[in-house]
Amino acid sequence: MNQVKEFHTLQEKVTDMIRESIFTQIFKPGERLIQDELASRFGVSRMPVREALRCLEREGLVAFLPHKGAQVIGFRKEDIEELYYLRALLEGITVQKSMNFLTKKDRNELQLLVDKMDRDIESNNMDSFISHNHQFHLLLQKGCNWKKIKLLTKEFIEGYPSHVPSLIPKTMFVSNEEHKQMLRALELKDPIMLRQLVENHIMRAGNALTQVIE
Repeated sequence: MNQVKEFHTLQEKVTDMIRESIFTQIFKPGERLIQDELASRFGVSRMPVREALRCLEREGLVAFLPHKGAQVIGFRKEDIEELYYLRALLEGITVQKSMNFLTKKDRNELQLLVDKMDRDIESNNMDSFISHNHQFHLLLQKGCNWKKIKLLTKEFIEGYPSHVPSLIPKTMFVSNEEHKQMLRALELKDPIMLRQLVENHIMRAGNALTQVIE
């Protein structure tokens, strides 16, 4: 069991590194991604690299071509619009289903994460903000017992959205102010309000990202 967990952790790290390289144009559209070269570059075996490329294929960033292997597709405005629209709908439903099942401990942890993100903004620690933001969104969905929708939203969260702060640094402050509004909806015990806030939060980030790449 521990070996499986370690593999998934390694795969996720490799996925993050390749994704980041695509976003920052280190790996450019049309470029081939050779598994042996990537394994050597990141100091890992081929297996986590292969699984990472399959994950990026599902995100639409990589394609497997006959007789050529993996190739960078990059990302288009239309891809981002589609992803954020789907994520907004799915995550909105998930948090609405989740709200009434979050414990006091969960709510305290959500507040703690928002406080940490405030400090990340003050220190301009983007990597830490991205990590805390990721944890916040997953924890907000914790109470939902619909497994399939949670798997889908988790995959969306780990795609483009986690990298928005690195592409649009000024969005961190706006994002965390919106997180505070979500905490207010939790206090008011208003699942519809929470759903609308989450949907608007995600669509706002998606619209900002499409403007950057135009």
